[in-house]
Amino acid sequence: MKNNDDARGRYGYIDAHKKAQLIKTVIGGLVVLALMTLGYLLLERNWLLIPAMLMVIPTANAFVAYAAFAKFHTAPADKHSMLGNFENAGMLLSDLVLVDDKGKRMPVEFAVIYKNGIVAWSSYCGKRFRPEAAEIPVNDTLKRRGIPMRIKVFGNWEEFLERIDQVEPAESEPEKKRIQLAREAVISRSM
Repeated sequence: MKNNDDARGRYGYIDAHKKAQLIKTVIGGLVVLALMTLGYLLLERNWLLIPAMLMVIPTANAFVAYAAFAKFHTAPADKHSMLGNFENAGMLLSDLVLVDDKGKRMPVEFAVIYKNGIVAWSSYCGKRFRPEAAEIPVNDTLKRRGIPMRIKVFGNWEEFLERIDQVEPAESEPEKKRIQLAREAVISRSM
């Protein structure tokens, strides 16, 4: 069972996931090397080559998972601390790497989900991708699931803060349920 601190949508997920996948890759590589070396040194016929070859596949999978996240990082802690009240209210998602239908990855550092929509910030917005690249797949998922919300991604930190200052927390049970459904929808689009 995964620790909640390392779950998708939690602050620190990207760095923790990269570290875990790198450790799995190194350990897997060392096991393969050890099996091959022991087989050649100790046995006339290298029967240990078979388990070594079988270990290559999970090791390669761990490396691919690491490589998919290699260029992304967790947002600075000072920015996360500014959003603590949203996290305490269950409205904040962090460290998202959204994936569109074609497999393109778009990092979104923070997303605040409130009763009427989702406001997100990405430092990559405008540099490597357009906001629509992250908005379209999430909005499609929300629409398919019948959740009457839309996401808006900002590339400017000040504009993002200005927009979330206007956000009102959910007060009724249906609003809280809608926020939870939207959280699940956004996380389903993330790696």
